[in-house]
Amino acid sequence: MDLIRFGLLTVSDSCYKYKKEDKSGPEVELCISNNGTEIGKILRGQVFHKDIVPDDEYAIKEKLISWSDSRQVDVIFTIGGTGFSKRDVTPEATKEIIQKEAPGLVIAMLTSSLKITPMAMLSRAACGIRDKTLIINLPGSPKAAKECLSVIAPAISHAVDLIRDNTEKIKDTHENVQNDSTTEISLQQCQNKHTLCSGNITGRYRESPYPMVSVEEALQMILKYVEPLNNKSDEDLEKVHGKILDNDLYSKYDLPPFRASIKDGYAVLANDGKGKRKVLSGIKAGSTASGIKLQPGTCVRVNTGAPIPDDATAVVQVEDTKLIKKTYDNIEEEEIEITTEVKYGQDIRPIGCDIKRGELILKSGTKLGAIELGLAAACGYKRISITSIPKIGVLSTGDELQCPGTALMPGRIYDSNKVTLLSMLKENGYDSIDMGIAVDDEVVMVNKIKHAIKQVDVLITSGSVSMGDKDMLKPILQHYFKATIHFGRVNMKPGKPTTFATCMFQNRKKYFLCLPGNPVSATVTMHLFVLPLLKQLSKDYSTPTIVKAKLTSSYNLDPRPEYARTILKWTDTDDLPLAYSTGNQISSKLLSCKNANALLMLPGRTAEKTVLEKGEVVQAMLLGFMHYT
Repeated sequence: MDLIRFGLLTVSDSCYKYKKEDKSGPEVELCISNNGTEIGKILRGQVFHKDIVPDDEYAIKEKLISWSDSRQVDVIFTIGGTGFSKRDVTPEATKEIIQKEAPGLVIAMLTSSLKITPMAMLSRAACGIRDKTLIINLPGSPKAAKECLSVIAPAISHAVDLIRDNTEKIKDTHENVQNDSTTEISLQQCQNKHTLCSGNITGRYRESPYPMVSVEEALQMILKYVEPLNNKSDEDLEKVHGKILDNDLYSKYDLPPFRASIKDGYAVLANDGKGKRKVLSGIKAGSTASGIKLQPGTCVRVNTGAPIPDDATAVVQVEDTKLIKKTYDNIEEEEIEITTEVKYGQDIRPIGCDIKRGELILKSGTKLGAIELGLAAACGYKRISITSIPKIGVLSTGDELQCPGTALMPGRIYDSNKVTLLSMLKENGYDSIDMGIAVDDEVVMVNKIKHAIKQVDVLITSGSVSMGDKDMLKPILQHYFKATIHFGRVNMKPGKPTTFATCMFQNRKKYFLCLPGNPVSATVTMHLFVLPLLKQLSKDYSTPTIVKAKLTSSYNLDPRPEYARTILKWTDTDDLPLAYSTGNQISSKLLSCKNANALLMLPGRTAEKTVLEKGEVVQAMLLGFMHYT
């Protein structure tokens, strides 16, 4: 898609007269120009013109005509002036100058806005085309303008191609739409007439149809159905830290490649024993010893790591010698005395004693840290082959969610899961894409998922997998994307509704890990299931570190095995780390994850064992930095 040129026209008496700051225009501009935002990625455009005019019909028309007739922009967004106020005349001005109306854009924005607030029915937006320019009225509030823009953004690039009469791109878009089309089966027809989205919740399941599996069984299913990515690339060592080696690596050279001195001292003939030696010369690291031959009673000065003469049979360190005679200029040593017994082969590193040429140094699947990269460099490698890292998307779901930074509306909460999951991925070496928030609407969720899996191999979602009347994610995956649900419930606390699914999309296998919406549940299941899945895709076969830990408080056991957040601390007096609780372990309390560096792996309650007492030993999975006291 060619770069789309945008014009932004804020319509506001108060902003025009500088009595009020224009917040909506900059908000829309940020959405368009920032390629890091979801809208920016879709639009891939640039704002060429922006201005503010009063709520005056003539002023609005004059600016719209000027920008469109000069073909300075492809799309003009007017912002504001679409309400019922006497001065709200933006739609009237727009309708007077456009040549073709575009009512579908108006309907799309209105339909979406009505799901957020019934007051949206009072909006009077108009959209249409003038010559080669698309003109769209957006509402005046920053939040509403951004919400409407997000709804129509996917259609704008195609609209511009149509207006430009870009035949080739129009054809490509039509073909992609045909290829991407999924069977439009209403969820109301699925699951034996079980309705999730129609408002009739009386037919919903009272028990989950998905069998409960253990954590171990769930992990085995992930290993079974996740196929490692076959793509690989050759990269410079400086660029592959944290990546996974794709093939076995063998040393190209002996290490060291020559006999080397371990100490600063003198290369000697061991048979000479103690006594005086004539110093022939000095050899420093990076030099060669070729051409130097030792005779009885002679020695050669050497530095640590320097090569030694072929006939030298020992190295004597400086500390075991005395200076006997200097050269006439007092700069060089002419004669020394060895004051200790000399052993054959002492302080000499033989050729290949560290690594032999052709020796396996790193196995395929090794995660490349600083030591591994240093080892590869020492053995002669500049570039190595690494496995492809999966493309990952993170999508939050729920009507109640709002992005942080906006004014919190009644009944809403800020979306903390997305930033937590994105950050956890980054901490573990994975780049990921923010796929935004999907409200609990069948059409919106289907479109969000389709948009996401066009770009990624793995989609991680949070929310909409439990037993609520709006938890529709599983049936949507099954009936719109023909996905196979490999497991939909796990016998664990927290995280029971965790779901793993796969589907084929555009001839590529896609993976879904649908995590619960509760923040702690999402965090715990990220560690237990998402990271193992990503490692399997990346051919990273490392496993979590599990240690034994001693409880510092008692725990009432749950019928399900529980993964409790804990802080492990090592002391000088205890042979095992001490496990300190992070407080209330309720799954919605993200604060319980603060400073946690491990998950206590508590067993399920039995008739014989209902409580774990202080001092008992349990297993713990390490998560991060350890605490020492």
